[in-house]
Amino acid sequence: MSANYKNWVPNGMITALTAGTVILGAGPAALLCTKMNPTLKKALAGTAGAGTLVCRAMTAWSIYAHDKFSYDGKRQLSKEIVEGTAEYVTLPEGGVGLDVLLAFGLL
Repeated sequence: MSANYKNWVPNGMITALTAGTVILGAGPAALLCTKMNPTLKKALAGTAGAGTLVCRAMTAWSIYAHDKFSYDGKRQLSKEIVEGTAEYVTLPEGGVGLDVLLAFGLL
């Protein structure tokens, strides 16, 4: 039986951040088409634009981290962490590893 290690950065998080980026990006465009106080329009568009940039950066980082932590992909950081940690775990004869903290005697 092989272990099924899920990615530490879930696909749902990337989807939600992408959707947030699109929605926030539509805000400044919609504001430019409205008739309102120009000062208020600039303030709202600037706030939505800054939010878009932050959300876009978080999306990019999440995609990078998702690729980096892929257990089956080219960048196997998760595999290195799991197998590297497993090298330090010694189970007693017939024992079952339930938790790394238990194996290290930390609990």
